[in-house]
Amino acid sequence: MSSILLNRVTSSGGCDGIRLCNFCLKTHGRFTYRSLHIHPDRQSKESFGGTDGGDLHQREYSYFYRVLESLPKNRSLAFAYGSGVFKQAGRAWTRNSMSDFIIATDDPGSWHKENLEKNPSHYPHILRMLGGDVISRLQTDYGANIYFNTLIPFEDGLIKYGVISTQHLVSDLLDWETLYVAGRLHKPVNILEIDRQNGHLVDGLTTNLNSAIHTAFLQLPQRCDEKELYLNLAGISYMGDLRMIVGEDKNKVVNIVEAQIQLFKQLYNKRLQTFNEYVQIENGIMTQDTSEEGRHYHLSMLPRCLQQKLVDEWNKDSRERDVEEVMFLAARDPHLSTQTIRRGIGEIVQKSSTPQAIKGLVTAGPVKATAYSAAKLKKMIKSLMK
Repeated sequence: MSSILLNRVTSSGGCDGIRLCNFCLKTHGRFTYRSLHIHPDRQSKESFGGTDGGDLHQREYSYFYRVLESLPKNRSLAFAYGSGVFKQAGRAWTRNSMSDFIIATDDPGSWHKENLEKNPSHYPHILRMLGGDVISRLQTDYGANIYFNTLIPFEDGLIKYGVISTQHLVSDLLDWETLYVAGRLHKPVNILEIDRQNGHLVDGLTTNLNSAIHTAFLQLPQRCDEKELYLNLAGISYMGDLRMIVGEDKNKVVNIVEAQIQLFKQLYNKRLQTFNEYVQIENGIMTQDTSEEGRHYHLSMLPRCLQQKLVDEWNKDSRERDVEEVMFLAARDPHLSTQTIRRGIGEIVQKSSTPQAIKGLVTAGPVKATAYSAAKLKKMIKSLMK
């Protein structure tokens, strides 16, 4: 089975050099997506990267497409993620587990207007009254530039879906402006649809994964096991997240990696081979080049917003050093640069996730907000009691 990394398919059906997902593909118009019918004999657990769900398997893959079919079509990207898609250690999957989706669209206003006509019950009453333009502004102007509808009954289960503009998504992937969606894509997801003609989007998805690797290397010692690398990669988007203090399973990152270790390998192993000048992985042990030259290489490849955090730190003495000079100075000071990277990630995440959480109380409505918060608190208390 090939990896979950994004791929692009040419009009003739061949690969253009970017690797494809772990399913066969069909192309319909501008969209490329995994086929539901090429390997009907595959078990659900195999379809989700080989994770063993025991007697409680994840949703059949066609369920996710039925969800998409119920929503407006003008999508540039759609993916499913979370514990309703992939098993997490310590969490039994049931048919009442919520399946989470992120949908990107070029025109959020039109998307919400159409969705209000198709699925008015997905929105709280007050937002239905205000209309698609207000919902779009609420999405794009506050928090992490994403709007969620949650606790939506679908067939015999529940779904949650977030809507983000393609422009905001690409900015987050390239620059880590919020790390809200970019961070989710550091972990295994099921990409259901992608506009393969949008080169900025495809390149952004690739750059985002590379940025995560550079960031992880700068926080890790010269020698560590492979699992520690994946824990670092999975944990980037949770640094500074208010929900990790109140409302989330305290063992969330460990639970994700322990149950999905093979999926992380599929997602990152071939990509890591392109870093062979700076890192070697043998028998599950990673050895990296932590010299000044090696650190400078990783620092120079960090996303813009994280580099700016380093520039701000080194210019606290009121000097006006540019990015290039700061990256050289940061490479010479591993302790301060690592501290600044971790603090910088936390600031980026907190700045977006806290107002996004507050926005979620509005977009969910009082009843759903109470139910959703109660479920999160229950998970947190359960994890603390272990």
